[in-house]
Amino acid sequence: MSDLLDWSGSIDAWNVVLAIVSVLAAWIASRFVRRGVRALLSRLDGVPPALSRGIVSGASAMVILLGVGVALAFLGAPLQPLIALVLVVGGITVLVLRGIADNFSAGIVLQTRHPVQPGEHVVSGSVEGTVEALTSRAVVVRTYDGVAIHIPNQQFLNSAFGNASVFGANRSELEVRMPLAGADAGTALSRLTTAAGRADGVRSEPGGQAPRAFAVGVDGERLTARVLVWHEPGAGRSVRSEVVRALAAEFAGIDGVEIAAEPSSPK
Repeated sequence: MSDLLDWSGSIDAWNVVLAIVSVLAAWIASRFVRRGVRALLSRLDGVPPALSRGIVSGASAMVILLGVGVALAFLGAPLQPLIALVLVVGGITVLVLRGIADNFSAGIVLQTRHPVQPGEHVVSGSVEGTVEALTSRAVVVRTYDGVAIHIPNQQFLNSAFGNASVFGANRSELEVRMPLAGADAGTALSRLTTAAGRADGVRSEPGGQAPRAFAVGVDGERLTARVLVWHEPGAGRSVRSEVVRALAAEFAGIDGVEIAAEPSSPK
């Protein structure tokens, strides 16, 4: 601090004028920065008012401090101690606020680019569920068993995630093992397709999303088939249940029919 006060050299009127202009310019610039930061934060959901006010005030104060530093330089103050002080304070601030800043900046990307939005069904790592909220710190996902999982924005954005709602439909698979009972495999597959199409929630249009069944193995008189059905995002469990019931009713008179939903099927 004594170094800052140990000024040398003469100070003329122009130095004083330039110092005053620097402070005034910084004050004016801080008004624009305050408005800009406030407008940016208003576009983000989940930013607490207290945090928003702190960010706005901090950004404004930084601009004013920059103007004061320039003014001191015009008045002949040595800048080395001031620069060292700024670097130390800045380094400490970066270390303390790094995690908060990373999540906050990732939250800005999520809320401006919209890769996911509330109400959509997502998969991130081992977490599956519906996006409940996008906050300044985390993506809040409600899992299918009713648990709210808070995934930090940076972690969510920097890892692979899936949005099951983007294309408006998901596909589920079921495996059926059954005796042919004298019928050919083509006839059995046709019955599987027709029965699956009668289940509630199964899409029949467009053509590419119509139910279909195909053989994955035939062992003597026993057929192993996969049944593919399309449905609304997030309705996988209920639709698969309806398909299982429809297939069971279709082959109720045949012994040895086994129907199982694939564990890896979309939810």
